Amino acid sequence: MINAIDLAKLRNGEFLQFGTNFSDLVEANNPKGLNVETQHSVFKIKIGEMGELFKMERASPITQELILLDERRDRAINGINAVITGFCSHYVAEKALAANLLANDLLLFGTGVSRQNLPSETALISGIVKDWETKPDLTAALASLSLTPWIEELKSANLSFDQKYLERTKEYGAANPDTLKAKREEAMNAYYELRKFLEAYATIQNTPEYIKTINELNALIDQFNVLINGRMKEAVTPPVV
Repeated sequence: MINAIDLAKLRNGEFLQFGTNFSDLVEANNPKGLNVETQHSVFKIKIGEMGELFKMERASPITQELILLDERRDRAINGINAVITGFCSHYVAEKALAANLLANDLLLFGTGVSRQNLPSETALISGIVKDWETKPDLTAALASLSLTPWIEELKSANLSFDQKYLERTKEYGAANPDTLKAKREEAMNAYYELRKFLEAYATIQNTPEYIKTINELNALIDQFNVLINGRMKEAVTPPVV
């Protein structure tokens, strides 16, 4: 059996690398001899198409601006978290109480906000800012800890990022009717079809060729599962937000 992998948890660049390596391994083991020539060809084409769209997106000047804006808001949310964490142990009871109030609200949005995918991070930060601007007890806690300017910076950075992200989306859509997300879904479907045929023929024939191929593919999958699991562990490690 071919090992399972949650492809949705791979970032676009990682998915491309995985798909390319998977395709190369199948090709090296003779797709025709494995009876998956058609399925492999479709998968290889889809990975190639996704790769072209990925390169186009990365080449956009707006992408570089997004990277800087994302770093800016990451610094803001991580800085806010660090300050709040420190104040939670403050010797003045009122300060500690305010910090714990804010920390508990942050927990509602989960841990690892700055490590989420870009749209998810935008939504989470918007939710945090809305809470802290509209709930009187949280607004008062911010003022007590002199964190209001931090929130203004976080809000500004997140809004600038969201506007620039929309700008790139429009630019990207105008340049090509295909979207990276749609092309990735096509590549994922092609992957599952190829895997299904490989497993079926391997079960029926179980020749050394199939055993070798599946062992190599599983070794590849295991490497990417380690990457995914490592990221998942980081994401649930408190108190980083």
